[in-house]
Amino acid sequence: MLIAIGIIGVIAYFISSKLTHGKKSKKYNWKPLSISAAVVVVLLALYAFVLYKAATQPDIQCGTMHTATSTPPSALQTATDYFSQGDYDYDSGNCQQALLDYTKAITLNPNYPQAYNNRAYTNMRMRNYSAALPDLNKALELKPDYIQALMNRGDIHNYYYQIDRQSAITDYKKAISLGANQEQTSVCGHLFLAKHNGWTLGAYIGYFTGEWASCK
Repeated sequence: MLIAIGIIGVIAYFISSKLTHGKKSKKYNWKPLSISAAVVVVLLALYAFVLYKAATQPDIQCGTMHTATSTPPSALQTATDYFSQGDYDYDSGNCQQALLDYTKAITLNPNYPQAYNNRAYTNMRMRNYSAALPDLNKALELKPDYIQALMNRGDIHNYYYQIDRQSAITDYKKAISLGANQEQTSVCGHLFLAKHNGWTLGAYIGYFTGEWASCK
């Protein structure tokens, strides 16, 4: 996007140069560089506004109630029952209740990596990243080869909280070594952005040259 804005700025410069060249009318007394700079500033402001709206808008999954595709357990007795209930409540959009369900599952079975991971992911969807990270660390302590927890922790460090791109790279690479499926997790794209520290100029170049999907 930043490259596109730069290209538009260059185009605006050349167009304004042609319009102002040889013109003495006050209608065309702006300098081309000033015009192109103004265009770039406006576009950057719009881009920043779009990013802000995307970051602050309510999460669709947790912001509204909807019909679940899963079914709840017939009884709530074991840790597995509460875990399944948590999945059902999350699927329904009732994320606050899902957190309580996963917490109950963990209370009944403190060595339940899936419950820690799902509670963490629910918190991530609710943008409670400081609560999600310890759960992911615990899930991976209990199950070091847990691909989804590696992906979730990598995403937190890559995009959301306590940004540490090298830690994200380590988690993504381990997930790949364990057989993470690109189509299911988009792991190559996440690794690519972590290596380039986000959407930098190098990232845009790598995207168009195919590095995005190389997983290297």
